[in-house]
Amino acid sequence: MKSSRPLWTPSSRRFPGLEADLHADVAVVGGGITGVTTALLLASAGKRVALLETRHLGAGVTGSTTAHLTEALDTRYHELESSFGAEGARLARASSRAAIEKISELATGIDCGFERVTGYLYADSDSQLSQLDAEVLAAERAGAQVRRINEIPLPLPVRGAVEFESQAQFRPLDYLAGLAERLAATKAQVYEGVTVLDVETKGQLRLQTSTGRSVTADAVVLATHAPFQGLQQQLELAQYRSYAVAGRVAAPFRGLYWDLADPYHYIRTVTIDGQHHLIVGGGDHRTGTIPEGGPAAPYWELDALAAKLGVPASERWSAQVAESADGLPFIGRLDSKVELYVAQGFAGNGMTFGTLSAMIICDALLGRDNPYAELYRPSRVKPLASAAAVVTENAETAAHLVAGHVKPVSDEPLEQLPIGEGRIVKSDGKKLAVYRDQDGALHAVSAICTHQGCQVAFNPMECSWDCPCHGSRFDIDGGVLDGPAKRPLEKHDVSQR
Repeated sequence: MKSSRPLWTPSSRRFPGLEADLHADVAVVGGGITGVTTALLLASAGKRVALLETRHLGAGVTGSTTAHLTEALDTRYHELESSFGAEGARLARASSRAAIEKISELATGIDCGFERVTGYLYADSDSQLSQLDAEVLAAERAGAQVRRINEIPLPLPVRGAVEFESQAQFRPLDYLAGLAERLAATKAQVYEGVTVLDVETKGQLRLQTSTGRSVTADAVVLATHAPFQGLQQQLELAQYRSYAVAGRVAAPFRGLYWDLADPYHYIRTVTIDGQHHLIVGGGDHRTGTIPEGGPAAPYWELDALAAKLGVPASERWSAQVAESADGLPFIGRLDSKVELYVAQGFAGNGMTFGTLSAMIICDALLGRDNPYAELYRPSRVKPLASAAAVVTENAETAAHLVAGHVKPVSDEPLEQLPIGEGRIVKSDGKKLAVYRDQDGALHAVSAICTHQGCQVAFNPMECSWDCPCHGSRFDIDGGVLDGPAKRPLEKHDVSQR
């Protein structure tokens, strides 16, 4: 079983590459919902903006999201109360609502299927009812419009649920294309096919790019999903793969749905070109590791849930999500002495937190107060509850780093490598990651991640090389698919071996 592609169709519009050095008031790195929204808000306020994207706009997580726009956060409200207090939970709820309303405002005039729907957090076992009851009370204290119910409008047996009023959904790439068209009508400069390799922060901020050209700016926004600037942020984020399957359904199910499993599952429908599709997501696991049950287990699990709803899955895909140690994203300025801003750690709430990031960062750059900035400040003092998570995640990272040096490599001859499979081998004292394509040709690259030196692992679902330490991913020819790595894996020739 292989991944196919997401349901969403990318925009056909393409922007030029960077062919000359330039200066901007603000350089925005990353062309997903966070970067494009940030660039649009700043350009509309009169800032000279340069937006740089490695591939094409929407090619990253935005193009693979299931696009739930919701106040029902991945970190539950009773957990937020425990870590951030009642006021922190209230601000998290209010900020998510503000992001939904900003998307509603920006979606006006864009054919992206934006619509208000009800959200349902449900328990499917008696053991989950106490958690459900704690959540409805905490969500209510945080200001959410919620009520406890016993049934949901899905053909699934449940033991109880929390109903969240006035959530929303849309088609993410159609929305992004609409924003990009508006951005193109401003004086902003948008560049695709440009990888930012480094940000020089001493003196004038300067972006070094893969094109050999540089961009100087008064401020830089890293809307890159994974941090490549600042080791501390890398230590406080964990990268996970999250899976989705979709199939045609006769009529749409109204609403957004989330269960209380760990990892949890999420359900919605969407109408594209008159056809209704069910989307089921979940099955998260740490990037670069094999989930329990084998590489295809998350898809089998989601296929089974879709089948319960009477839908055979026809599309399957996965995306990268970054989870912070304390349960909330890092949004804002990294260092009070440097005009460098980040927006990272959105977990499964990327569309709302990406939009919120644009709002917070734009307010900071335009000299305006934002009521949510302090809650999400990257340099915030972390709740004590996050310390154990940081230690656990980084103990696992250290284990993978050490294991990479002692893990045995395959000693089977490369001519025995089957089509469509990857293997770590040793050649001339170097560890190589070798893949055989459908034509029988071998693709060999260094097996050592260019970020921090961990050994990559083959992902048979995506035909990629994934790093278990910090979540970097590479294609079979070594090109970077997901950061924090910025440089490709070195290619090697094994045709004569």
